[in-house]
Amino acid sequence: MSIDLITRLEAVTGEARPHPSQLSRGTTPWARSALALRAAADLVGTHFSTDGRPRSPDAAEVTTATFDAGLVDLGHVAVAALAHEDPLALRAIQAGVPRSTVARQLPGLETLAHAARELAAKGPGRPHLLLDDLGQTRIRVRTDDPATELSDRMVRLRQAVWTLIADRSDVLPSLRLTAGLGVAVHAHAAVFHGADLTAPDPGGTTGPGALVAHGRAWQRLHQALSRFAVLAPPSTSIRDDAVAAARLLSELAPLDAPRGHVPVAAADRHVGAVLNGAVQVMADIAVHEGAAFDRLSRAGLLHIPARALPRDVVTDYPDVAAARLNGRTVPAPAEALRVVAAMYTHVAAHPISSPTPQAASHPVVRTSVESISVV
Repeated sequence: MSIDLITRLEAVTGEARPHPSQLSRGTTPWARSALALRAAADLVGTHFSTDGRPRSPDAAEVTTATFDAGLVDLGHVAVAALAHEDPLALRAIQAGVPRSTVARQLPGLETLAHAARELAAKGPGRPHLLLDDLGQTRIRVRTDDPATELSDRMVRLRQAVWTLIADRSDVLPSLRLTAGLGVAVHAHAAVFHGADLTAPDPGGTTGPGALVAHGRAWQRLHQALSRFAVLAPPSTSIRDDAVAAARLLSELAPLDAPRGHVPVAAADRHVGAVLNGAVQVMADIAVHEGAAFDRLSRAGLLHIPARALPRDVVTDYPDVAAARLNGRTVPAPAEALRVVAAMYTHVAAHPISSPTPQAASHPVVRTSVESISVV
């Protein structure tokens, strides 16, 4: 049944439409969904070898029923998606879209829907372990070389932050901790390339100046996140890797290095590559953190101490004024949430590939293990 569904899907999409991952990054919701499905296949591939042997403890508990159930879930998803074809066609015609255009874009997928329904109905009982439960395999950190260790810890941080998107606990302390690490990564990378962190305006959108400016953007994000009330410490795995990464940054690229130092040795080039990779990983982390912050915002889980709000907001709302007098917290204003969301969008872009807006003032960037490990 699954092969029949796949064959019919290929007939609808056509061979002239290559997978989005072969062209460019997903720019539409459909393209991003296709990339997500490809990522799911790659995720399963981390647990199993090409000949089907398990690579992880979780995979050892997986049976053929687990994969059968996964295919049945695919059938249910296809049924849900295809059920929207007729209502969508009707709404398009009612909106004045020519019938010929509707027929071309929605050619009638009842045969495909029938195959999906058959697949959804053929499922066995639910297995002991579902594919959804596999998750990511946690890599082992290599500690024989500081640069290699930093690279491994940054990758583990990216994995750990990705899990925050679906975490139902208070993840805000972890977001704030990694924002502090974002400051450290960009500051140490900039110093390694000869930047002056004390300069009021680094200037330019490329090179060390862009790294300093992006580090200050992470610093503003950290300050914005510090306004929210937190109820729990950061995730243990995130705290351990973030603190270790900060220590390694200080060891590989100390902030008090001679200004204007240009690395030329092979070892220096290796360190530079790792630092550049850490900058890219922080951009990836910002994407996951932005999604986690958006979930917190939509769920109404973000609060701010009333005393931290501007006076004009307090005077306009009696309940907020009472909370301010009593030292209580209040739901975060929508404007404050929008500001933080915009900050995440900004830091998620690589500093060298996008212009960095300048803030009104630029405090000196200073980082240490202590500065990012305190909640």
